Amino acid sequence: MSSEATRRAVDAAIVPLVASLGPWGVHEGHWLPGRDGHPVLWFRTRTEAEATALQGQVWLVAQVQVVLQRVGVPPSDVARVGLQFSSGQAEARLFEE
Repeated sequence: MSSEATRRAVDAAIVPLVASLGPWGVHEGHWLPGRDGHPVLWFRTRTEAEATALQGQVWLVAQVQVVLQRVGVPPSDVARVGLQFSSGQAEARLFEE
């Protein structure tokens, strides 16, 4: 994933992805290139239960891939996209310990 156009396309996908996953508790998202250069998207929910429930949905990867394709991310990057999840609860616990 070396082209600036691809990076801009992944940036453009974050807002519609967060909006479409909002009913599942997602309220933030961002991305970075992974070790292999393909995008890794991080989604943040408020609770751990929301993050766990979302991760278990069989449609999730397909939905992310469709949005990425719609904004112009090349198929080679779409096929190798990584997903990560965190929650406000888990992050707060890190600071308590």
